Amino acid sequence: MKPIPCDGLILDMDGVLLDTGPSFSLCVLETAKRLADPPLGPGWSLEDEEALRLAGGFNNDVDAAVALALLGPASSPGEGWKAVCQRLKRRGGGPDAVMVFTGSGAWNAAWSRAYPLFAALYAGKRAPEVYGLPASQETGLCENEVPLVSPEELSAPGLPFGVFTGRNPGEARLGLARLGLDLPPERLVADSAPRFRKPNPDGVLELARRLGSQRPLVVGDSVDDLGATVAARRRGLMALFAGIAPPGSERERRFKEGGADAVAPSLRQILRRVRRGGAP
Repeated sequence: MKPIPCDGLILDMDGVLLDTGPSFSLCVLETAKRLADPPLGPGWSLEDEEALRLAGGFNNDVDAAVALALLGPASSPGEGWKAVCQRLKRRGGGPDAVMVFTGSGAWNAAWSRAYPLFAALYAGKRAPEVYGLPASQETGLCENEVPLVSPEELSAPGLPFGVFTGRNPGEARLGLARLGLDLPPERLVADSAPRFRKPNPDGVLELARRLGSQRPLVVGDSVDDLGATVAARRRGLMALFAGIAPPGSERERRFKEGGADAVAPSLRQILRRVRRGGAP
């Protein structure tokens, strides 16, 4: 395997450090099912949630749930929904693309209803500490998250590393605790302001500055992670990108077509290829 020379690591959290299929991905689907009016029909699955992510601009989970709730009832799971997602992609993806079809009023009203639903499903009894909202009596889906690497594996390459995540600060702290990772605050950039929302590059640029990295390797599992890295390159940072994707998947194809420097099924495999090497 070809080594990847870099002088720092910028890691996404969901799907890279933690398996969040049973938490965030499922929460998007369940929130949309409870929010949609008329209701979503049968057959919707995590594959449909993935198709929406591939449209770009849906790194925020509540945004993804609202998009599915608003546009899903007029579509159908599978190929019909993929066609909808392609139309969103052609319009730039994200909430703005959805609002072309629904209007901003419908989007904003649905978002305000979706947020507490999502919070209750994801955090459950821990909603007060994560979202500042009343606790749910149910166990939150966050309890289903499974670490994909250990803190020792992250430290093994001997490179400074940080986390750039689409989670809000409360969700990010929950994830770090789940990982057993004692990360200094300056090495975490969460979705605390619009400028830190992927695919905006500001989070990559800020974390590279804090790490003292001129040639960071950004590792992510979404097209928005790739987009943030490419945009950071345009701003002068010599960033590399490694995509996490199942072999043979549409996501893997999109990463390769988008210019990823490496694609692998797991962060563990990427870490084996990392070697210390700064800017030429």
